[in-house]
Amino acid sequence: MRNAVQCRQGTSRTVSLSTGASLFFDQAGDSDELVVFLHAVGGDHSSWADQIRHLSGRYTCVSPDLRGHGRSKRPSEKNGGRNEISIAAFAQDIVALIPALGYAKAHLVGLSMGAVVALEVFKQSPGVVQSLALANTWCYMENGEDRITFMEEQLKKRSLPESAAELIPGLLAPGTAKSIVEDAVKVEGSKDSEAYLQSWRSMFRVDYRSVIGAINVPTVLIGGTVDGITPSAPLLTYMHEKIPMSWLVSLEGAGHFSNLDHSEEFNRILKVHLGRGRLNSSQRTTAPEIVTETVPADTTAEALMYTLSRRGVEYFFSNSGTDFTPIIDALARYEDDPSFNLKVVAAPHENTAIAMAHGYFLLSGRPQVNMAHVNVGTANSGLGIINAARSRVPILVMSGKTPWLESGAAGCRTNFVQWGQDTFDQGAYFREYTKWDYELKTPRNLETVIDRALAVAQSDPAGPVYLTLPKEPLCEKIADFSISVPARQQPNSIVGADAVALERAANAIAKAKNPLIVTSELGRFRGGPEALVQLAEQLSIPVIEHGKRNFFNFPTEHPLHLGFNPTPYVEEADLIIAVECHVPWIPAFSKMKAPPSLIQIALDPLFHRLPMRGFPVDISVAGHPAVTLDQLRMWMNQHSQEEWRQKRDKRGKEASQQHDRIFRETRESAAKDANRPAITKRFLSYSIGKAVDDETVIFNEYDLDPFLVPRRLTDSWFENSIASGLGWSLGAALGGKLASPEQTVVVTVGDGSYLFNTPLSAHYVAAAYDIPILIIVFNDSAWSTIKMSTKGSHKDGWAAKKNSFALCDFDINVKFEMLAQSCGGKGLLVERPAELEYTLNRALAIVRDEGKHVLVNVICERDG
Repeated sequence: MRNAVQCRQGTSRTVSLSTGASLFFDQAGDSDELVVFLHAVGGDHSSWADQIRHLSGRYTCVSPDLRGHGRSKRPSEKNGGRNEISIAAFAQDIVALIPALGYAKAHLVGLSMGAVVALEVFKQSPGVVQSLALANTWCYMENGEDRITFMEEQLKKRSLPESAAELIPGLLAPGTAKSIVEDAVKVEGSKDSEAYLQSWRSMFRVDYRSVIGAINVPTVLIGGTVDGITPSAPLLTYMHEKIPMSWLVSLEGAGHFSNLDHSEEFNRILKVHLGRGRLNSSQRTTAPEIVTETVPADTTAEALMYTLSRRGVEYFFSNSGTDFTPIIDALARYEDDPSFNLKVVAAPHENTAIAMAHGYFLLSGRPQVNMAHVNVGTANSGLGIINAARSRVPILVMSGKTPWLESGAAGCRTNFVQWGQDTFDQGAYFREYTKWDYELKTPRNLETVIDRALAVAQSDPAGPVYLTLPKEPLCEKIADFSISVPARQQPNSIVGADAVALERAANAIAKAKNPLIVTSELGRFRGGPEALVQLAEQLSIPVIEHGKRNFFNFPTEHPLHLGFNPTPYVEEADLIIAVECHVPWIPAFSKMKAPPSLIQIALDPLFHRLPMRGFPVDISVAGHPAVTLDQLRMWMNQHSQEEWRQKRDKRGKEASQQHDRIFRETRESAAKDANRPAITKRFLSYSIGKAVDDETVIFNEYDLDPFLVPRRLTDSWFENSIASGLGWSLGAALGGKLASPEQTVVVTVGDGSYLFNTPLSAHYVAAAYDIPILIIVFNDSAWSTIKMSTKGSHKDGWAAKKNSFALCDFDINVKFEMLAQSCGGKGLLVERPAELEYTLNRALAIVRDEGKHVLVNVICERDG
């Protein structure tokens, strides 16, 4: 089937399905991810033309005419098909279409009736749904019969073209271009009136109120403020309440056909949503056709750069040195080549460059390249390598290497530093933190080396790899260099867990009276937070996020979220379920005589890369954690005895009460700090929580309190790794913003951590490459974390007695806002609580409206 339905740019075709239907569709793009657009009852495949143009460079986009609409005819009963026009039949066709196109899953984007079809697809076959974008729609229409009666009477009095001419203009926003209105009228008016009426009846009789709570994929709900037909309140707001991790967007001034009358904003929202719903592995079910492509290159360096571009690497983050001369020359060659897609970001410091590669991956799922100058540049990149390793972020880290030869060859030593920079084993510098390292010796295996590096980096568990590039082979002349497209080495992924391990875990959970889930890095895995929500709700097990919240793992407003400190709860738990959690609790703070039973769910439940880790692994459940959690939820369906259900309901009620108390008290206490003379860190956190929205991504490096910042969506919060290599956040935020320019990116950082970030380098990149991010500095002129740790560890020590904490306080109050301004950004200073709300909102407006990066220097009360 793959050969019959190939993903080419701008094709239209008809495909016969197993349901008996033959669907006509437009198709554009060629990607490992499929987006299927589902039209309204009054639309057809052409309704999504603007969205397909906008997204086909990144996705395979398909827009079918539903059966009985446009060019898709009703199935013939003579050929075994069911000649039925209904939401159920439409969905059956889409479920059959996805594998017919050669994909296992698809993002579904539907408007009005199309979104109802998408919900029915999820009901029938949730496994084929990668994400849901539901616009101007409903899951249940209370006055559905009245609407059916209205249209039946309408079409008794008027023809469908006459009805369309009367009704369609009122469904689009005032001021919509005349051509858009005319096209919409023409499309609806050309439909088969009986198929139209049958669709109308079916779509207003659906009831998915029992379905939407089970939605476990990223979901965006899009409405328009002037949509009088399907108003967001109560139709979308009801769905938003029932889908725990849904994103509700109301497009200002948009009508019922919001994708037509507000296409630019609709496309922006859709791009962010699809990014959140990405999967890091291909969803194609058929083997790709392998072709050989000749690379236009005369040197190894040129072949290297071109191969990276063809392998989907989008950014080359770097700080160069004398070893880069062949790389610089190669980049110049391809500067005007439209087939060369590799963009260069030159950072003044390696720390910024490698953190940008890290951050880019976090919001794109695609590994990038970082290159440093021989051994000294590698040393400066070391912090980033360690953070990427502990966060399991794939980066191809490259560096030059001192030339081998002292004379007589292109690329030989020509600078005195090249003797001092020579090493016995440069790859050993950070071998403990890289999955693979190699030295390129010849262009003859260049393709293998690059493909192997990228495949190893992305394979589970992912992480950075290191490739050294001596200058002589980079300068070597080559001819007739070619590569395979796509690459012949592809990453492997770990899937579900062993059935016996799952059964053991399910039995242990069923017997537990007081189980507890603790996680810290589940959010690294696509579908993980959604799967945890579904499992926690089914079992009424409370959830703690512990340690560095490197990823968003669980909605803070969910009634089963009990905060970020497990100590009070692990002491009472009889079973702990640790999900991708290096440190389920801190033994030194716990009063447990012996740990309770512990289920470890992770790619690597033993976390074997940590030299010392003594937490029990009573039941080890190895596998992709999102898949494992879904499997475990299915196993738990076997444990539905009345006694177990009663325990579950009691736990859920108690957890909800604790959640309400903890979060309410924390936020009320923080709000009271508005009356203090100085800004407290918790009041600053509280104010940030009020200022940000669901389109904001936070990169936190100390001080921002997650209790005070409501987060609902995946990829909305990141921190540096469990290794806590400081100096990560500014670069990571810059890289994240490049990956997802449609979102607002906010960095929250302590003044000490800010200095670790080589800030002038970061500000330079923000200005030079027009990357508008908001940086908020919690400035108390101190290393407060170290001071608090000293007090905690030495309560009766000399430092506490004398109130003398060497190495903890700063003697100079640096005007950080001036550093931003010196590099072309905007700097703001705030010193009083009453000024904070206005300043934060002003800063956000500058970032969003003026496209400038902003630093807000917040003078805080010391809390150490």
